[in-house]
Amino acid sequence: MNMNSLLVQDSQLNEFACRCEALLFASEEPLSIERFQELLETDNETIQAALERLKSRLAEGSALCVAHVAGGYRLETKPEYLRDIRGFVQAQKKSKLSMAALETLALIAYKQPITAVEIAEMRMVSSVGPLIKNLLEKKFIKMAGRKQVVGRPMMYRTTKEFLVHFGLNHINDLPSLEEFAKTYAAQEEADLPAMESEEA
Repeated sequence: MNMNSLLVQDSQLNEFACRCEALLFASEEPLSIERFQELLETDNETIQAALERLKSRLAEGSALCVAHVAGGYRLETKPEYLRDIRGFVQAQKKSKLSMAALETLALIAYKQPITAVEIAEMRMVSSVGPLIKNLLEKKFIKMAGRKQVVGRPMMYRTTKEFLVHFGLNHINDLPSLEEFAKTYAAQEEADLPAMESEEA
């Protein structure tokens, strides 16, 4: 085998290692070798080699590692960094939205600027005051001035934090209302990936 052939093989292995990493990052559950083979359409030997390449790369200068768990593999935070992120993860859990809050936020996102009364009418409820307060506290929405009608009710619109939370670059990147409800409701109901056990 000549040197050019070896370089091509090494390059392909790096590519498979990156693809394995992407799958591990996206998966909520450990991935088995068989599942990797199915998703990447390659053989057992290549997957094993790619995972070893990924492990070696993460061992040098990364806070993550590849762990063998429940018959599969997943990305985990190295034990020495757990203390740093524990508080952050707890804060993230507190930022989860109830279905009612998510529905309210969706209406604000698609109809903004909009008043609390208009939201309540669309949701066919008597009041959304507590939900609005919750969304304001989480900084997903902000006040957007008063509507020039009788009573001059406050209007609301989404914030930069809303875009960051839902992975959007611009409010115009929002999917259809139906797709938003289906996609993000599932994300909000899902638990955060399990953390490693507490240090002994």
